[in-house]
Amino acid sequence: MSSHGSDALRIEFGPWLVADRVAAALAVCCALLILVVGSRYPDPQPWLGVAAVVLLVAWLWYRSSRAAGVTGLSVGPDGRWLTLFEDGSALPSEVLGGTRLLGRTVALRWRAGRGGVRQAWLTPWDVPEAQLRELRVRLRAAACRDGA
Repeated sequence: MSSHGSDALRIEFGPWLVADRVAAALAVCCALLILVVGSRYPDPQPWLGVAAVVLLVAWLWYRSSRAAGVTGLSVGPDGRWLTLFEDGSALPSEVLGGTRLLGRTVALRWRAGRGGVRQAWLTPWDVPEAQLRELRVRLRAAACRDGA
């Protein structure tokens, strides 16, 4: 009988996770607040709000362009990680320090191939609870194996 952790685990998620949507909403609120506060001064400074909105749009564009094409992760029975892309390709990946288990969620940092560092905060609203639970178990097992 094989163990439950011996099967490959495939986690699929969209480009806009719940945490990304919340961060974008908070950034929009901050930009609007700067615009309102800037307009209440005796000498209005609307450029502050405009600058905040421009920076917000640039940040969102940069963030979405870095995550473009990533559809999920796969962990093989041997513990090897793969980053899955929308064109069907997969790159070998490694989980990096800074990955955290936060209650029922996982703040994941990984590097796909030789590319840059990617981050995702996976919640039960992004990934089915059973897959998220298995991911937490595998991360704990890897930490124990690595002595972390």
